[in-house]
Amino acid sequence: MDEVNPMAEMGFMHDKQIIIEPQGFLTPSNPVRDLAVEFIPNGGKIYDLLDRYDDVVTYILNRDDVNNNSDSSKLLAPFLKAFGVTDYEARKYYDENIQMMKGAAEVMDYFTNTMPVLIDAKCYEHAAHALCEKIGVPIPIVSASFLDLDNTTMPMKACRELRAMAAEIEALKISTVQYELNVPSTLDEDESRMITTLDDIFLKRLQGTEAADMIQNMVTVGPNEKAYSLLDMRKSTQVDLDGTIYIGGEIIDFQAMDLIKDGNGLSMAFNGSEIAVHGCNVAVISDDCIVAAVLVAKFYSTGIQGVFDLIDNWNREYLETTDFPDRNLLDEMLRRHPDNLPEVYHVTRYNVDEIAVKSESFRESLFNKYAGKSTKKVE
Repeated sequence: MDEVNPMAEMGFMHDKQIIIEPQGFLTPSNPVRDLAVEFIPNGGKIYDLLDRYDDVVTYILNRDDVNNNSDSSKLLAPFLKAFGVTDYEARKYYDENIQMMKGAAEVMDYFTNTMPVLIDAKCYEHAAHALCEKIGVPIPIVSASFLDLDNTTMPMKACRELRAMAAEIEALKISTVQYELNVPSTLDEDESRMITTLDDIFLKRLQGTEAADMIQNMVTVGPNEKAYSLLDMRKSTQVDLDGTIYIGGEIIDFQAMDLIKDGNGLSMAFNGSEIAVHGCNVAVISDDCIVAAVLVAKFYSTGIQGVFDLIDNWNREYLETTDFPDRNLLDEMLRRHPDNLPEVYHVTRYNVDEIAVKSESFRESLFNKYAGKSTKKVE
């Protein structure tokens, strides 16, 4: 027997829903990297190497046995523990330092008062909860990577060994080779050395240690988790893909975004990485969240074709006179951008490569601008 939904019985069922990855949209930085910068000597470079390793073994080498254990958030966790970081210190750091994108609070208020919302965050819970408290978003709608530092046991000897490994990782060079999606590639010397060294650390030397257990047992938000969250939300809300909005920009958003694109939902890469843009049907390049609310309002009223039509006429003269479902919202965006409108694109197979490169470049400059700066003295 089918369950009776009392909201549907009263005619109050939503026909739209939204899923959000906050990194690049609600916050203009990478919170996990920022934590590494704050607490680990040369932590920014160490994180960048772990993140590159994650991307290369997953998307270039296509290893099918990593089971999300190459996730840079997981790989960083034992080093945070080895350098003495506590859950209190991590949360305090984010409470005091996490950055918010322009318009984040107003846009999230608009979304949560309009339709079901899920924030499905790659970052640690410490960061996601701190961000949500700053912008007034209820914690129950947030899912994030779970990092438990205080209840993880790490002997002093193991901590010393991890700190030595951190120095070993930091000494590696980061390759500058740019790879194309689904195109076979040959790794250069720096890349090969990085893969060999990190394979040796994580697949051999750490095996059977507390650090390996910490990595193995840690629950993070990866590409599979993103897709499962989408399907779970679809089941609970009974909103199909053509009524679903996904705002993301991480590589791990690709799978979920591609599903929504194929289902004629609104799949929006907001300051997206190259790979994320390949999974979207709409790309936005902006340091202001309000443009996303404008596109979502149009989608809520007219569906994906209405969004494409709006983008095809994305100029000030048209936007000032067009009939729009929320005129105040559109006027506010125009007021906040008197000279140049935010960049929006209807992404197709004909323009995706060009837009992906442009979006990646803006994303990199945005994250560099707001990257965390360490305030701790290194002893």
